[in-house]
Amino acid sequence: MISGAAIAVRRLLVQLGFAVGCLFPVRSRIVLATGHDARLRGNLEAIRLAIVAQMPAAAVTSLAHPPGRGLRARVAAAFNAVRDGYELARARLFVVDDYFFPLYVVRPRRETMIVQVWHASGAFKKMGYSLADKTFGSDDALLKLVTIHSNYDLCLVSTRRVAPFYAEAFGQPLDRFTSEIGIPRADPFFDGTWRSRTASIRDRWRIPDGKRVLLYAPTFRGDRVTEAHHVDHLDLEAMREILGEDNVLLLRRHPFVRAPSPLTRTLKGFVIDATGAADIEELMFISDLLITDYSSAIFEFAILERPIAFYAPDLDEYERERGFYFDYRSGVPGPVFTDTRALARWVRDGPFDVDRIRRFRDETYDVRDGRAASRFVDRVVRSALPPVA
Repeated sequence: MISGAAIAVRRLLVQLGFAVGCLFPVRSRIVLATGHDARLRGNLEAIRLAIVAQMPAAAVTSLAHPPGRGLRARVAAAFNAVRDGYELARARLFVVDDYFFPLYVVRPRRETMIVQVWHASGAFKKMGYSLADKTFGSDDALLKLVTIHSNYDLCLVSTRRVAPFYAEAFGQPLDRFTSEIGIPRADPFFDGTWRSRTASIRDRWRIPDGKRVLLYAPTFRGDRVTEAHHVDHLDLEAMREILGEDNVLLLRRHPFVRAPSPLTRTLKGFVIDATGAADIEELMFISDLLITDYSSAIFEFAILERPIAFYAPDLDEYERERGFYFDYRSGVPGPVFTDTRALARWVRDGPFDVDRIRRFRDETYDVRDGRAASRFVDRVVRSALPPVA
């Protein structure tokens, strides 16, 4: 539970930085900001690279603050609050990929455009205001003091079909959402550039030739991001017993999970802990099959037209805690399991319904040409910045 006093202090620090920034003119600067990671990833990193390629003279600032707990994290958060407010006041274009507190406690300057690109495709787990009746989400103390997800001028969605869900979650009108640009983080999946990298990625992870690669990427548990933890529902020993001869399993815990979960010696050679060591996109490129519970990685992985299995023994509990924008049991693009051995046998024997995967992909993306990041620069970045004399 976040105290009202802590929220008020953080708000004041943001407003202080913003007030100082307002003493100066807005610069022709692009700010890419995330409040859930130590560096830019996904959409923000794809956009940054596109700006560097298409507008090398453009001024870009990156703000990346992972969530944390303890005294050191609180001190860092105080400093970041002031800096974020200052950068917001002076940016011409401010782009975020998640909930970003500083945006919601000031009134942005008229010259500043604010864009929410979100960090996932589709609409899967509920978020924002859609969590009003769930234990996960914003505290009442926060909602009384802060209008979350406010001040967006433009929001990206992967398909117009999910725009109403995002509009509900953000409390924003539908006309602020567009699916015409596409999703930058999905570009490599659509343009095929990932194919040239698979051999080097497999070599980096020392995956033997002939071994099928299984990616296990569960989401985190916990009512708050700062309380995120990993739950070992899947019996990895049983998976090894049934699949170990012909497969390797890449274990990718959610980035919010900080505490390690050591693997037993008997799993060596079958399970590779890939948590925190690479972007999940790279792991998806070399994986032949994805196992998850509630991760939005399913949307990108479906582009590859490879099987997806869902292991969800705590589904009823998760629905009460977080919930979904569609019926989980019938809406996910693969079979749902609650028993490890049944899952392992399906992974070994199938059947795999690739047509179901393709339908899910086609329903998720309105634009599938691999040029979303480039289009974002052309349509959003160039229009936000004043023309060069």
